[in-house]
Amino acid sequence: MYKLYLFFMRYMVTLISYKTGLVLLVLGTFVGLLQFVFMGRFLEDGNSFPALTQYGGNLLSYLIIGTAFTSFVGVALNSFQKTLRSEQQMGTLEFLLMSNTRLEYILICAGLTGFLQAVINVSLLFAMVTLVFSIPMGINLIAAMPIVLLTITSLSGIGLMSAGVIIVTKVGDPITWAFTSLAGFLSGVLFPVEYLPPSLQIVSAILPTTHALHALRMSLIQNASISAVWPEIQILFVMSLITVPLGLIAVRLGFNRSRRVGSLAQY
Repeated sequence: MYKLYLFFMRYMVTLISYKTGLVLLVLGTFVGLLQFVFMGRFLEDGNSFPALTQYGGNLLSYLIIGTAFTSFVGVALNSFQKTLRSEQQMGTLEFLLMSNTRLEYILICAGLTGFLQAVINVSLLFAMVTLVFSIPMGINLIAAMPIVLLTITSLSGIGLMSAGVIIVTKVGDPITWAFTSLAGFLSGVLFPVEYLPPSLQIVSAILPTTHALHALRMSLIQNASISAVWPEIQILFVMSLITVPLGLIAVRLGFNRSRRVGSLAQY
């Protein structure tokens, strides 16, 4: 029991020493509770679910796409920084950076590998849903493909920003916290955004995940054409033009700062 106590104390000391991570952990728990509150309000409407009419009215397909979409968000936000942390912990980051491969290219390759794995997993999920469980899905792959590509691009920019932050902070990234907690809460993953207060709906409208998820549901459930989801495609394209350059700048700034203070290989 004493050894168990020592392990627990080590965990607590480590947790408290990273103050940013501790604050984000507490806030994430609070946001998760709020998410279930609004989902409860949504389910109180009964079996008809009027807010799902635009998606065919099928609750299961709505939730399946929302859940699958979170895998893309997770890969976008975590794959880049996980690559950095893994290289730091193995002591290979400095050797990798001494090669003729730029840091940005290393991160992009790692992110694309993660996205490819996520696409395969989601494709298997949809195949099982449509063939085994006979869930009604009207899939338009021609419309879905550009949405998926632009979703990956726009979210990758945000993931690169988080990698730039994690180079400096090591643990505790507010950007990743914001999009894993708030985006899941505000983008309509488990309940339509119409159930949010008007002020939060405004915040929801500026998130790329909101537009990506709506367009994916329309193209994968309602067989929507490209013209039907064209406004969302345009928004995701503009957001990609904004987030990717900002992400690359953040990585370079974080790299330069860590190299200047000598903490690049520390973890």
